[in-house]
Amino acid sequence: MEETVSQGILSPIISDMMTFLSIFLSVIVMVAVAYLWSTKKQDGDDIDKLEAEVRKLSKEVKELEGKINELKPPKKVESLPKIEPFGINPDQPRPSITAPSPDGKSWSKFVENYNHIAASMAVPGQRKACEKFVDDNGLKMLMYGGMMTFMQAVDVEESNYWAWKIPETQNQYAVVPNPMKPCDDDIYSRGGLKETFASNYKNGTYKKYAVTLPAIFLCSAGENWHLKQPGTLNLERQ
Repeated sequence: MEETVSQGILSPIISDMMTFLSIFLSVIVMVAVAYLWSTKKQDGDDIDKLEAEVRKLSKEVKELEGKINELKPPKKVESLPKIEPFGINPDQPRPSITAPSPDGKSWSKFVENYNHIAASMAVPGQRKACEKFVDDNGLKMLMYGGMMTFMQAVDVEESNYWAWKIPETQNQYAVVPNPMKPCDDDIYSRGGLKETFASNYKNGTYKKYAVTLPAIFLCSAGENWHLKQPGTLNLERQ
Protein backbone atom coordinates (compact mmCIF):
# COMPACT_ATOMS: atom_id res chain seq x y z
CA MET A 1 0.00 0.00 0.00
CA GLU A 2 1.44 3.38 -1.07
CA GLU A 3 1.98 6.04 1.54
CA THR A 4 0.82 9.60 0.63
CA VAL A 5 1.96 13.05 1.76
CA SER A 6 -1.39 13.58 3.42
CA GLN A 7 -0.51 10.71 5.73
CA GLY A 8 2.52 12.69 6.96
CA ILE A 9 5.20 10.65 5.11
CA LEU A 10 7.45 11.78 2.21
CA SER A 11 9.37 9.49 -0.08
CA PRO A 12 13.14 9.77 0.44
CA ILE A 13 13.67 11.32 -3.06
CA ILE A 14 11.07 14.09 -2.61
CA SER A 15 12.34 14.79 0.89
CA ASP A 16 15.90 15.17 -0.39
CA MET A 17 14.75 17.46 -3.21
CA MET A 18 12.86 19.72 -0.82
CA THR A 19 15.88 19.85 1.48
CA PHE A 20 18.10 20.79 -1.47
CA LEU A 21 15.63 23.54 -2.45
CA SER A 22 15.69 24.91 1.09
CA ILE A 23 19.48 25.02 1.04
CA PHE A 24 19.50 26.64 -2.41
CA LEU A 25 17.14 29.41 -1.29
CA SER A 26 19.25 29.96 1.83
CA VAL A 27 22.29 30.48 -0.40
CA ILE A 28 20.35 33.04 -2.45
CA VAL A 29 19.49 34.93 0.72
CA MET A 30 23.15 35.03 1.78
CA VAL A 31 24.19 36.22 -1.70
CA ALA A 32 21.56 38.95 -1.57
CA VAL A 33 22.78 40.13 1.82
CA ALA A 34 26.36 40.24 0.53
CA TYR A 35 25.19 42.19 -2.46
CA LEU A 36 23.51 44.77 -0.23
CA TRP A 37 26.74 45.37 1.69
CA SER A 38 28.70 45.75 -1.53
CA THR A 39 26.26 48.32 -3.00
CA LYS A 40 25.86 50.74 -0.17
CA LYS A 41 26.58 53.60 -2.59
CA GLN A 42 23.49 52.86 -4.69
CA ASP A 43 20.28 54.85 -4.45
CA GLY A 44 18.57 54.55 -1.06
CA ASP A 45 15.17 53.57 -2.54
CA ASP A 46 16.70 50.71 -4.55
CA ILE A 47 18.45 49.39 -1.48
CA ASP A 48 15.23 49.52 0.56
CA LYS A 49 13.38 47.58 -2.13
CA LEU A 50 16.12 44.99 -2.33
CA GLU A 51 16.18 44.59 1.46
CA ALA A 52 12.41 44.06 1.47
CA GLU A 53 12.78 41.32 -1.15
CA VAL A 54 15.53 39.67 0.88
CA ARG A 55 13.36 39.67 4.02
CA LYS A 56 10.44 38.20 2.08
CA LEU A 57 12.63 35.50 0.58
CA SER A 58 14.13 34.68 3.96
CA LYS A 59 10.65 34.29 5.46
CA GLU A 60 9.61 31.97 2.65
CA VAL A 61 12.73 29.84 3.20
CA LYS A 62 11.90 29.44 6.90
CA GLU A 63 8.30 28.48 6.10
CA LEU A 64 9.52 25.94 3.58
CA GLU A 65 11.94 24.43 6.10
CA GLY A 66 9.11 24.15 8.62
CA LYS A 67 6.91 22.28 6.17
CA ILE A 68 9.76 19.91 5.29
CA ASN A 69 10.32 19.10 8.95
CA GLU A 70 6.60 18.40 9.43
CA LEU A 71 6.54 16.04 6.45
CA LYS A 72 9.66 14.09 7.47
CA PRO A 73 8.85 10.83 9.31
CA PRO A 74 9.94 10.95 12.99
CA LYS A 75 12.91 8.84 14.06
CA LYS A 76 12.09 5.82 16.14
CA VAL A 77 13.79 5.68 19.51
CA GLU A 78 14.16 1.92 19.17
CA SER A 79 16.46 2.39 16.20
CA LEU A 80 19.00 4.42 18.18
CA PRO A 81 22.10 2.50 19.28
CA LYS A 82 22.35 1.60 22.95
CA ILE A 83 25.14 3.32 24.83
CA GLU A 84 26.61 1.48 27.77
CA PRO A 85 27.83 3.93 30.43
CA PHE A 86 31.51 3.48 31.26
CA GLY A 87 31.60 0.13 29.48
CA ILE A 88 29.00 -1.48 31.79
CA ASN A 89 26.45 -3.74 30.17
CA PRO A 90 23.03 -2.79 31.61
CA ASP A 91 21.71 -6.28 30.83
CA GLN A 92 24.28 -7.94 33.09
CA PRO A 93 23.24 -8.51 36.74
CA ARG A 94 24.93 -6.20 39.22
CA PRO A 95 26.99 -7.80 42.00
CA SER A 96 25.66 -7.11 45.47
CA ILE A 97 27.81 -4.80 47.56
CA THR A 98 28.10 -5.75 51.20
CA ALA A 99 29.94 -3.63 53.72
CA PRO A 100 32.69 -5.57 55.48
CA SER A 101 32.05 -6.50 59.06
CA PRO A 102 34.13 -4.22 61.31
CA ASP A 103 34.93 -7.06 63.71
CA GLY A 104 35.51 -9.78 61.12
CA LYS A 105 38.77 -11.73 60.93
CA SER A 106 41.01 -8.68 60.73
CA TRP A 107 42.30 -9.85 64.10
CA SER A 108 43.39 -13.31 62.84
CA LYS A 109 47.08 -12.40 62.48
CA PHE A 110 47.10 -10.78 65.91
CA VAL A 111 45.58 -13.90 67.49
CA GLU A 112 48.04 -16.13 65.64
CA ASN A 113 51.02 -14.18 66.99
CA TYR A 114 49.49 -14.15 70.47
CA ASN A 115 49.02 -17.94 70.49
CA HIS A 116 52.63 -18.38 69.41
CA ILE A 117 53.83 -16.45 72.48
CA ALA A 118 51.27 -18.04 74.81
CA ALA A 119 52.39 -21.54 73.81
CA SER A 120 56.00 -20.92 74.81
CA MET A 121 55.72 -19.16 78.16
CA ALA A 122 58.05 -21.73 79.76
CA VAL A 123 60.94 -20.43 77.65
CA PRO A 124 63.25 -18.06 79.60
CA GLY A 125 62.94 -14.38 78.72
CA GLN A 126 59.23 -14.48 77.84
CA ARG A 127 58.49 -11.49 80.05
CA LYS A 128 60.54 -9.28 77.70
CA ALA A 129 58.93 -10.98 74.72
CA CYS A 130 55.49 -10.17 76.12
CA GLU A 131 56.44 -6.56 76.79
CA LYS A 132 57.71 -6.26 73.21
CA PHE A 133 54.51 -7.84 71.88
CA VAL A 134 52.41 -5.33 73.82
CA ASP A 135 54.50 -2.39 72.58
CA ASP A 136 54.70 -3.53 68.95
CA ASN A 137 50.93 -4.00 68.71
CA GLY A 138 49.98 -0.91 70.70
CA LEU A 139 47.97 -3.04 73.12
CA LYS A 140 46.01 -1.63 76.02
CA MET A 141 46.37 -3.52 79.32
CA LEU A 142 43.23 -4.13 81.36
CA MET A 143 42.43 -5.11 84.93
CA TYR A 144 39.16 -6.74 85.99
CA GLY A 145 37.29 -4.58 88.51
CA GLY A 146 34.42 -6.95 89.36
CA MET A 147 30.78 -6.89 88.21
CA MET A 148 31.92 -7.04 84.57
CA THR A 149 33.83 -3.78 84.82
CA PHE A 150 37.31 -3.31 83.40
CA MET A 151 39.90 -0.61 83.91
CA GLN A 152 43.25 0.30 82.43
CA ALA A 153 46.36 -1.34 83.92
CA VAL A 154 49.94 -0.06 83.93
CA ASP A 155 52.12 -3.15 84.39
CA VAL A 156 52.20 -5.86 81.70
CA GLU A 157 52.64 -8.74 84.11
CA GLU A 158 49.93 -7.60 86.54
CA SER A 159 47.30 -6.97 83.86
CA ASN A 160 44.51 -9.51 83.27
CA TYR A 161 43.79 -8.87 79.60
CA TRP A 162 45.36 -7.30 76.51
CA ALA A 163 43.22 -5.31 74.09
CA TRP A 164 44.13 -4.84 70.41
CA LYS A 165 42.40 -2.05 68.44
CA ILE A 166 40.46 -3.50 65.48
CA PRO A 167 41.33 -1.50 62.33
CA GLU A 168 38.68 0.69 60.69
CA THR A 169 36.55 0.81 63.83
CA GLN A 170 36.14 3.66 66.27
CA ASN A 171 36.00 1.82 69.59
CA GLN A 172 36.19 -1.96 69.11
CA TYR A 173 39.00 -4.10 70.49
CA ALA A 174 39.99 -7.76 70.22
CA VAL A 175 40.81 -8.89 73.77
CA VAL A 176 42.94 -11.87 74.89
CA PRO A 177 44.00 -13.10 78.37
CA ASN A 178 47.41 -12.22 79.74
CA PRO A 179 49.44 -15.42 79.03
CA MET A 180 51.88 -14.56 81.82
CA LYS A 181 49.19 -15.38 84.40
CA PRO A 182 48.23 -19.08 84.55
CA CYS A 183 44.49 -19.65 84.64
CA ASP A 184 43.32 -20.81 88.07
CA ASP A 185 40.05 -20.63 89.98
CA ASP A 186 40.76 -17.07 91.07
CA ILE A 187 41.23 -15.78 87.51
CA TYR A 188 38.44 -17.94 86.11
CA SER A 189 35.76 -17.27 88.74
CA ARG A 190 36.73 -13.87 90.13
CA GLY A 191 38.91 -12.44 87.37
CA GLY A 192 36.24 -12.15 84.67
CA LEU A 193 37.49 -15.03 82.49
CA LYS A 194 34.34 -17.08 83.07
CA GLU A 195 32.14 -14.32 81.60
CA THR A 196 34.64 -13.16 78.96
CA PHE A 197 35.59 -16.48 77.36
CA ALA A 198 33.97 -19.86 76.80
CA SER A 199 36.64 -22.42 77.67
CA ASN A 200 37.35 -25.98 78.75
CA TYR A 201 38.24 -24.95 82.30
CA LYS A 202 37.20 -27.37 85.07
CA ASN A 203 39.43 -26.85 88.09
CA GLY A 204 43.06 -26.50 89.03
CA THR A 205 45.68 -24.51 87.12
CA TYR A 206 46.19 -24.20 83.38
CA LYS A 207 49.46 -22.72 82.13
CA LYS A 208 48.80 -22.44 78.39
CA TYR A 209 46.23 -20.33 76.54
CA ALA A 210 45.13 -20.91 72.95
CA VAL A 211 42.58 -18.34 71.78
CA THR A 212 40.18 -19.46 69.06
CA LEU A 213 38.10 -16.28 69.01
CA PRO A 214 39.07 -13.11 70.87
CA ALA A 215 36.52 -11.37 73.05
CA ILE A 216 35.23 -8.15 71.46
CA PHE A 217 35.17 -5.13 73.74
CA LEU A 218 33.82 -1.62 73.27
CA CYS A 219 35.75 1.26 74.75
CA SER A 220 33.61 4.37 75.18
CA ALA A 221 34.68 7.85 76.20
CA GLY A 222 36.56 8.00 79.46
CA GLU A 223 38.08 4.52 79.06
CA ASN A 224 34.86 2.69 79.94
CA TRP A 225 35.21 -0.90 78.74
CA HIS A 226 32.22 -3.09 77.95
CA LEU A 227 32.04 -6.66 76.72
CA LYS A 228 30.28 -6.84 73.34
CA GLN A 229 30.92 -10.48 72.40
CA PRO A 230 32.59 -13.26 74.46
CA GLY A 231 35.51 -15.15 72.96
CA THR A 232 36.53 -18.81 73.01
CA LEU A 233 39.78 -20.44 74.10
CA ASN A 234 41.39 -23.77 74.94
CA LEU A 235 43.42 -24.26 78.09
CA GLU A 236 46.29 -26.70 78.69
CA ARG A 237 47.74 -27.61 82.04
CA GLN A 238 51.37 -28.04 80.83
